[in-house]
Amino acid sequence: MKKEILKYLCAALALAIALPFAACAGGTQNETTVPVTTAAGAEGPEETKYDPLSHVEKRDLDGYVFKILTPTHDWAIVNMCCDEVSGDIIQDAIYTRQQDTEDRLNVKITEQIIQSGVAARLMTVAATSGEDAYDLALVPAYDALTLYKGGYVADQAQINTLNLENPWWEQSFNREVNIGNKRYVTFGNASLIFYSSFYIFVFNKNMITEYKLDDPYSLVESGDWTWDKAYSMMQIVATDNDNDGVYIPGKDIIGLTGHINHSRNLIFSSGFPICERGSDGLLTFGGLSNNYIDAFAKFTDHFITSPYVAISGASDNKYSGYTGTSGIKNYISVFINGESLFLTTGTNEVLQIRETEIPYGIVVVPKYDKNQQRYITPVYSATAGFVIPVATGDTERSGLVLETLGAYSYENLVDKHISLVLHYKVSQDPTAIDMINRAYANGAIDTAMANNFGTCTNILNNLNVYGKTDIATTFTAIATKLKNDIKDAQDALD
Repeated sequence: MKKEILKYLCAALALAIALPFAACAGGTQNETTVPVTTAAGAEGPEETKYDPLSHVEKRDLDGYVFKILTPTHDWAIVNMCCDEVSGDIIQDAIYTRQQDTEDRLNVKITEQIIQSGVAARLMTVAATSGEDAYDLALVPAYDALTLYKGGYVADQAQINTLNLENPWWEQSFNREVNIGNKRYVTFGNASLIFYSSFYIFVFNKNMITEYKLDDPYSLVESGDWTWDKAYSMMQIVATDNDNDGVYIPGKDIIGLTGHINHSRNLIFSSGFPICERGSDGLLTFGGLSNNYIDAFAKFTDHFITSPYVAISGASDNKYSGYTGTSGIKNYISVFINGESLFLTTGTNEVLQIRETEIPYGIVVVPKYDKNQQRYITPVYSATAGFVIPVATGDTERSGLVLETLGAYSYENLVDKHISLVLHYKVSQDPTAIDMINRAYANGAIDTAMANNFGTCTNILNNLNVYGKTDIATTFTAIATKLKNDIKDAQDALD
C-alpha cells in the first residue's frame, strides 16, 4: 500500500514536524529535478520531486458551492473542511488544503457533519425528491453498495476526472472492499476517517521489562509475534490481587484491554476470509473454511473469554462500577493507569495516551500462527469511504474536486496524522516507526463484513458479545441469505 513510507518518516523526524506517508504510485508520474545542497554547501546529486497537481485537471468551476456530507465519529478525525487557522496541526492542514482547492478550481467547499449512520437515508431522500443536495459523501461500504444498487451513486471508475491509480488513493484496499471491477466506494488520503480505522496493539514498556518478557518488536521481526505468544505474555502479567479468581479492572492487573467492537475486525488478522474472491474480483461462499472456524474459536478463547482480559461491551461486563479517567474511555483508562499489558485500539485513539505518563510502544496486530506469511492490519469494517451522488448532476465536477483534495493531501494530511500518533515518546523509537510503517502498509478488510452480506457483521458481533464459538452452525443458518446477498450485489454490478 505504501512502499516508501519509511524513507519519508525518517526524513521527517529530523524536521520534528510530520512523518511522511508515501504511496506506491501507479502509472507514469511527472517529476521535476532539484539540486540537493550538502552540509558543506556543495551541490550533490539531483533528486526527483513528484508534483501531484500535475496529474490533476485544472478547471474554473465558476464559484460553484460544493457540498460534502460527512458522518461524525468519536474515534476519528472526520472533518473535510475547516473555517480558520487555529494552530492545530491537522486542522490547519485541512484549512490550507481547502483554501488551495477553492483557489485552484474557483469553487466554494462546504460541509454538513451529521450523525453516523444517517447519510445513506439523507442521500436517498434527496435523490428521490429530485434535490441536488450533495456533491460528495462519506459512508460505509455496505451503505455505498445499497446506494449503488439503487442507482443513487456513481461508479467512480467511470469518472474521467478521477484517476484511482494516483498515489493518494488506497488502490489495493479499494480493490478489496468493492465487488468486481466497480468502485462504488473509494478510500484515499483526502479523508482521515480511514486512517483512524486501523487496529494496532499498544503495550506497556514497564511491564515488558518488569516481567522479563520478550520484546514485541523483536518478536515481530523474527515472525514469532502470534496470537499464542501474546496470550502467553498476558498470562504471565495477569495478577489477581484479591485472590477472588476474577481479574477485574481497577482491582487487578490484566493482560489485555479493549472493546468488543474491535473483536470481529481483529479476527481478520488471521488472514482467513468469510468468502473466497476470484481473479475477477467476484465473491463466492461455500461455507466457512475450517481455518476460519478454528481461528474464530482461538481468538474468542484468547482475547474475549479469557480470564486475563477485560473487554468493554462484552456480556460479562467486567467494567461494571469502574470509573475511568475523566473524558477517556474506560478500556483505555485501564491501560493508562498501568493496569494492563496490552491495549487493542484504533490508530487515532492512541492520541488519548500520548500526553500521559505511561511508557508505551506500538506494535502490529499479531499473526494467527508462525505459518502465516505476513502481518495483517485489520481495518474497521464500517469505516467510511467516498461516494459520489448521481443527483449532483455533474459527477465529473465532483470527481475533479475530490481528486484535487486528494492531491493536496498527498504526503501532507496523513503524514501529520501519523506525527500525532507517534508522539515524542514513540517517535524517538525507530522500531515504533517501523511498526506504523507495517501497519499502514498492510491494512486489509473482510469484503463480506464490509458489505455486511447475510448480516454477517451483526452476527459476528453478537457471537463476540456473548463469547460464543458456534460460528459454523450460525453461518449454516444464514448461508442462503449470504449467498443471495452476494448474488444480488453482483447482478446489480453487471
